[in-house]
Amino acid sequence: MTWGKFIITAWGVVLALSLMTSALPTSWWFQAGEVRVADASAGDCPEMQFDREINRPFKAEWTVTIMARASYGWATYRTYRGANDYRPENQLPDRLDLCWWAWADPLHLPPGEYRVNTLWRIHPTQGRAREVRRTSNTFEVTP
Repeated sequence: MTWGKFIITAWGVVLALSLMTSALPTSWWFQAGEVRVADASAGDCPEMQFDREINRPFKAEWTVTIMARASYGWATYRTYRGANDYRPENQLPDRLDLCWWAWADPLHLPPGEYRVNTLWRIHPTQGRAREVRRTSNTFEVTP
């Protein structure tokens, strides 16, 4: 084999591996379950339930948007952003709540109906970014 053929073959292998990574589904890295938020009293941080599986290490940016029910539908109340290094050994806290989820304590949610939209933008080491979106149930904050 000549050097030219060797170099072309090596680049072909690199390209094939990159294309294979790009074709992998998001679940290769991360599987997100349903987001459930419990009703709460004003001043308290609503408790949550969420199941996830981190299958491989990855970096992701996340956006948590708290939506409030308005007379015309749903309106953005607040948006929180951050980034994390996700690893299979990472665990959620024993007491998962919306303050931890949004990385904001306290939240100061006035009485009303809410839901939470969460977006993870996964950045694999190779290939294009992927997105996972979840919308919680509707929950109520009472006086």
